[in-house]
Amino acid sequence: MSILNSGKFLIVIFIIEEIFSFRCDRRPYGSITQSSAPDGRYRLEVVGLDKTYIPEQLYTVQITRTDEDSLFTMFTISAEGDTTPDPRNPRRLILLDAGQVSPMDQTTARYTVRCPNSVEQTISSPKDTVAVYWQAPMSGNGCVTLRAMVAENEAVWFEDGAPLTLRLCEDLSQPDDIAPVINNECSVCEEAKYEISFTGIWSRNTHPTLYPENDWVPRFSELVGASHSTEYNLWMPGSLASEGLKVLAEYANSSALEIEIREKIGDGVRTMIKGKGHGYLRMSTPSYSSFRADKVNHLITVAVALSPSPDWFLGVSRFELCSEENTWLEERELNLYPWDAGTDSGISYESVNIPTYPQDNINRVAMSSPDKNSPFFETDMKDLHPFGKLNLKLVRTYQRECEDTTDAGETPAPDGGGSDGAEDGNEPEEPSRYQTQHTTGDRGGEAPVVRDPETSEDCPMTQWAEWSICEGPCKDGRVDGYKWRERYHMINGKAVEKYDPNNPDAEGTEDTVPEYCKNNYEEFDGESCEEDCEETVTVERRVMTPIAPGHGWTSKRRDLPKVKN
Repeated sequence: MSILNSGKFLIVIFIIEEIFSFRCDRRPYGSITQSSAPDGRYRLEVVGLDKTYIPEQLYTVQITRTDEDSLFTMFTISAEGDTTPDPRNPRRLILLDAGQVSPMDQTTARYTVRCPNSVEQTISSPKDTVAVYWQAPMSGNGCVTLRAMVAENEAVWFEDGAPLTLRLCEDLSQPDDIAPVINNECSVCEEAKYEISFTGIWSRNTHPTLYPENDWVPRFSELVGASHSTEYNLWMPGSLASEGLKVLAEYANSSALEIEIREKIGDGVRTMIKGKGHGYLRMSTPSYSSFRADKVNHLITVAVALSPSPDWFLGVSRFELCSEENTWLEERELNLYPWDAGTDSGISYESVNIPTYPQDNINRVAMSSPDKNSPFFETDMKDLHPFGKLNLKLVRTYQRECEDTTDAGETPAPDGGGSDGAEDGNEPEEPSRYQTQHTTGDRGGEAPVVRDPETSEDCPMTQWAEWSICEGPCKDGRVDGYKWRERYHMINGKAVEKYDPNNPDAEGTEDTVPEYCKNNYEEFDGESCEEDCEETVTVERRVMTPIAPGHGWTSKRRDLPKVKN
C-alpha cells in the first residue's frame, strides 16, 4: 500500500514539475555528466534591456564571456512563458506566449528539435560570443524567462541561474502618446468642441533610411476620422481593416473611409473629422479640423496614410477625451508612429504590391526588422523619430442640463463651461478659431441671411463667411499657414447654430436639419495659405463674429499690440 501511495505521489510530482517548468533536455550532445552551476565566466544578456521588454519588439540576445580566455563550443538559448489559470477552468493552467527565438546567422545558430522555442550551435567550434534574435510577445503575456546552456566540452557545461537565466516582464509604463483608459461611465454634463491638427514630420532628414528617391513623391493623405461612442469601431489594433481603411492605407485615398463614417453618423458617430492632405514642399504644413464630443460620443479615432507605402498609416484609435473625473481633456499632443493595415506584405515604402492573404490584423509596422530592405532595419521604436504629431485642443464647452443640476445660486463656470465672458460689457478676449460669440441685443430688424447658391433648396445654408487671416509663423518675410471660414444651416430663412443649446433661437432645431444635409454640406472650410509678412509688425486684424440665428454677418476691427514671431 505504501508503495502504491508512493508511486502516486511521484506521478503527481512529475505532473506538477512538467506543468510549471516546461523544461527540456539541453544537455550537450554526447555528454553523460551533470551540469555545473554557472561560475560567472559566461553571461546571457539582451542588448539594451535590463528587466522589462516592449511587446512585439525584436531584440538581440547574446552569450558573451566575461574574461579574456574562456571559450565555449556548444550552447542553447530558450524562451519560456509564464503560466496562468485558464479562465474557463481555473484548475487548468495555460502557457502564455514567450515570443520567438530565431537564428541571427545560419552559420552560427539553428533551430533545435530537442527544445521548443530554442536555438543551438550550428558547428561545435570554439567561440567567445554568439547572438540570436528574440521577438517579444504581444502585450498581455506577462513575464518571459530566457535560459542559456553553455558548454566548453561534453564534460564541462553550465545552465540555470544567474547570469545564464534572465526574467523579463512587460513594460507597463505609459509613454506620452499612449491613449488614456476608456471611461465607460462618462457623465460629463457639457458638450465639447475640439480643434484637431495633424503635423507631418516624415522627411528625408528625420527618416533617411530608404526614403523615396524622388522628393516630390512622398505625401500624407487627408486626415480622416470621427468622434464616436464606445460601441463604434473605425479601426483598432488587433482587428481587421475595413475596405475603407484598406483603400486609405494602400492608396492614400480617403473617399471610401469617409463614406463608411458618414453612414454611421447618428448611429455611433457624432462628427466626421477631415483635414487637408499635404505633399511635396508642404509635408510639415499642419492640417486642421474640428469636431464635437458629448458624454455618449467621447472617443475619437483618426487615420492619415503614408504614401508611398505598402499599407502603412498614422493615427490614434479610440482615444478618450472624458477623464475619470468627468471633465474634458484640455489639450494633448501625441507622437504618431506607423501602423500596418494588414492588407499588403510589402517591406519598404516603394515595395511592389503584395496582397496579404488571408488578411492580417492591424498592428504596428514591424520594428527592429532583420530585413535590410526595411526602413526599420534593426531600429527600435524607442529610437525612432515620430512620423507626425497630433494635437487636440478644447475650444469651448456648451452647457447641458444634468440629472444632478447645479444649485441655483452657484455661479456657472467661465468660458469652457458655456459662458463667453461678454456680459460684463468689457471687450471679450480674442476668440479662438472656432469660438462662437452669442449676441442678445437688437441688431436692427433681424434681416434674413442670404443662401449659399452652392446648396440646394432642400438643404439651404448661409453664404460662407469671410476667410480668416492667414495664421502661421512668419519666416523670411512669408507666412506659410492656414486660413478658415464657416457657414450654417438655415431653417425658415434664419441661420441655425448646430448643437448649441446656449442660443434660445436654436432650441429644437438640431433634429430639424435633415440628416442628409448634415452629411453632405460642410459647415467648416479651411485651406493652406501664403502671405507676405514682417518679422515685427503692427497687426490690424479683422475679427469675425459668427452669425447668430436671425441676424446678419457683422465684423469689427481690433488693433492688436506689436507682436514678434
